Formats: sequence, C-alpha cells, structure tokens
Amino acid sequence: MEKPVHILHALLIFKLLGAAAAASDQEGWWSIDCGTSDGSRVVNGSISWVPDTNYTKVGTNARLSQNQALEEMNTLRFFPSKTENNCYIVPLEFPGFNYIVRAGFYYGNYDGLSKPPTFDLKLDRENWTTVNTSSTAKGGIPIYHEVIYLTRSRNLTVCLKQTRDGEVPFISSLEGVPINYIYDEVVDTTTATLHLVARTNFGGPEIRFPDDIHNRIWTRGITPPNCHANVSTPIAYSLFLVNDEPVSMLLDYIESTKVNDPITLTVGIPPQSTPLPAYFVFYLADLSYHSNGSDIRAMRIYINGLEMSTVTVDFYSSKAVTFYPLDVMGPTINITLVATDESNLPPNINGIEIFTRHDLVAQSGSPLSPYPPSDTSKHFLSVYVLLIYIICLVALFP
Repeated sequence: MEKPVHILHALLIFKLLGAAAAASDQEGWWSIDCGTSDGSRVVNGSISWVPDTNYTKVGTNARLSQNQALEEMNTLRFFPSKTENNCYIVPLEFPGFNYIVRAGFYYGNYDGLSKPPTFDLKLDRENWTTVNTSSTAKGGIPIYHEVIYLTRSRNLTVCLKQTRDGEVPFISSLEGVPINYIYDEVVDTTTATLHLVARTNFGGPEIRFPDDIHNRIWTRGITPPNCHANVSTPIAYSLFLVNDEPVSMLLDYIESTKVNDPITLTVGIPPQSTPLPAYFVFYLADLSYHSNGSDIRAMRIYINGLEMSTVTVDFYSSKAVTFYPLDVMGPTINITLVATDESNLPPNINGIEIFTRHDLVAQSGSPLSPYPPSDTSKHFLSVYVLLIYIICLVALFP
C-alpha cells in the first residue's frame, strides 16, 4: 500500500514544480480587467490583472450589482458611441509572435434593461467575430471569444462596433499570451487566424492556469448518457505533450459503458455562408493500471459521418490525433468514436480542441519573426526543474 502513496507524492511534486515553472515564464502576457476602478491584483499567485485605463480612452465603466465567481466579470466597459474607434490598443512585448488573444463578456443586466446586446468585434481593424451576449444575462455564464493570431506590428488593436440600434457593445476582460512550438501543423506566418470553436476536458472540471501553462481554458464537457466519467490513478506513464496540454486533462476521460456503444459528441459552431477549414486535435490517454495484459482499446474516429482514422490508445501513455484541414459548416459538428472489432475495451476520450481557419485581408508590412529571441535563462530554469523532478523520483523510488 506504500507505493501508491509514493506515486501521489511524486505527482504532487511534479505539479508544484510545473506551476512554479509556468509562473516564472509569463513574459509578454497581459490580463486586462475591463471597467475596473481598482488597482492591479494577482490571481493564482502570478497572473497580474490590471485596469484598462492605459489601453483605451473611450467608453464608460460599470459594475454589476451581484458579484460573480470571476472577479474580472464583475466589471465591464461599455461603448455607447456608434463610432468604429471604440478600441483597445495593447503594446506587444513580442511583435511578430503568435498570440492567444481572448476577449471575455458577461452582461449580468448591468444596465437594468434586460437586453443583452449583439455587436461586432474587430482585431487590428479586421472582422474577428459577432458577439452575442444573450447567454450572459442575469444568471448566465461568461462567454469568451479566442483566436490564435500572428501579430505584425508593435501594438494590437481590439475594437467593438455597434451593429444594432439600442444595443451597446461592452467587454469584461481582454487577455493575451504569446506562444511558440505548439499547434505547429497550422500556426504559420500567413495572414490567417485560428478561431477557437471548442476546447473541452471530458470527465473532469474546467481547467485553467496554472494547470495549463498557456492560460488556456478547458471547459467541462458534457458526458453522453451512454458514457461515464473516470479519473485515472496512474501507476506509471510516458507523456509526449504535443501542445503543452495539461496533465490534469489527460487524467480525466469519458468512456462508453459498453464496448459496442459509440461515443457521440455534438459541437456547436457559428453558421457561415461557406465551408471553413477546421483543425481538430483529439487527446487520448489511458493512464490507469490494467491487470490484463491482453486488453486492447482501439477505435475509429468519424467526423460528420466521414471515417478519419483508426487509433489504438496505448496504455500508460498519451497521444494527440490531429486532422487538418477538414471543411466544416454550422450549426453543428458531429463526432463519433466507435470501438474496432479487435478492441475489448470501449472507446474513450480525454479532451478535444477544434479551431476554424479564417483568412484576413493582407496587412501592410512583412511578417516579423514568428518566435521571440531565445532566452537562455528560461532554458536553464526548465533544465533545473527537470533535474529536481528526477532527483525526487529517485528518492521516492530507490
């Protein structure tokens, strides 16, 4: 009975060291609490939320009457002017770098009109998306719009534009994280952006920083009625993290209750007039102990009725299965996982990410380098953390 305790100690040490490494590597991040009149505040020990007064000179602050769980959703800035200059201008520490840019919205009936607005959001003056805040009325939940965007100047501009009479645009939060060496299949130096459709953790709770070192949000997935949620208690595992996916996501999963029952998932997508190329990443892992060495977990993956691949999930390891490009149209994407004839275990899934690719009008100027200058101190820190982890493992498992 002592070995599982030792393993839990090792997992705890690894998580603490990972959080420390993530906290030390936030250069170029920004987290803007829109509409707040308070000063800066630190969340999760390291994320610094700042007021928006240094990024915009227009609009009006408002505070919700009822507090929300996320402090940044308790305030907002609204823009009653119909001008196209309702903008935030954010200086970039790494111009020419790919950034995760995320805008958050929570209406909460701040104006007492019970009329959540719909309006347009622009990124560097190009159309980003249409924001519909009806789900953020009183008692609803915040909504986010997120892109992976290749910056081309030393400032990034986010603007809100009124498109309906009497419906005033607003924004609650604005965040940015520079990234590199993840999503390599699709992140390039073109004028395209990747619009996040879904990022889901199946079988477990919502995941944020510090579990995700890039400050991504993994929403809690719905478990289909013919499935159940599991949490792995790993004995040993070998993880190859393609996109720096959080280990906590790989420990959660859903599986169908019977081998022959498929997992069927439906993902909503904004409708569009023409198909868009989509990028799918399926995260599959089975880190639990298996006493039967002849167990096989293999499945066929279908997207909108098309068989995409047959995948075998190796025990005590993880894999990311990607499909790109695959044209999709709204309003839904249908995903089915079916066990193969050779499989004696049901299909499972830990997480999924889906993006659509949107081409922007070419901007002036040539793309800058897609990666920031190398920082030797960061590489040294990573090696240092790894050495500590190895020493801890040796001490725990003599």
